[in-house]
Amino acid sequence: MEMVCRPPTCSHVIQLLDWFEEAGWIILVMELPSPCLDVFRFTRQLGGYMEESLARFVLQQVVQATVHCRDRGVLHRDIKSRNLLIQTEDLHVKLIDFGCGDLLTEAPYTNFAGTRLFQPPEWVMDGEYHGRPATVWSLGVLLFALVCGSRPFRREQDIIGSELRFKEGVSDEVAMVDYIQFISLEGKEDI
Repeated sequence: MEMVCRPPTCSHVIQLLDWFEEAGWIILVMELPSPCLDVFRFTRQLGGYMEESLARFVLQQVVQATVHCRDRGVLHRDIKSRNLLIQTEDLHVKLIDFGCGDLLTEAPYTNFAGTRLFQPPEWVMDGEYHGRPATVWSLGVLLFALVCGSRPFRREQDIIGSELRFKEGVSDEVAMVDYIQFISLEGKEDI
């Protein structure tokens, strides 16, 4: 947390205000944006999904947060709607819960931490993955969930080769997520 909270800070990453140890526990004191909800609950209040313009606005903020983490050498590893807070008055988004996070390395990760249905296909196929492409993958899964109101995969096996089924009316821009899942792993753009 200290690495991502060093100045200059990012307004889309929850801020660590203080920390201390007590009886073998590390206690983190974090900022509390108010009023806010996690994005999962916020989306449910909207009827289960977001209009594309709102999803785009939310995703832009999440991308800014992940770029900030990358620049600080941190891999979040669990980007999902429950790990995002949205301030209900101005729709400002903050990335939270770095409990699965790790230092960002160029070497492949050989253990998975995070939410199983957001895991990258490389992990399912080979038991290893690279941090930056895995972040791009999780952003695509998040976008699908925001605009369609459900996760794109029901089981781990579905991550490999299943056809995505978008909600009716989803734009071609968003449906590009379907195309992106078939791009070779070497060709994925890094954040």
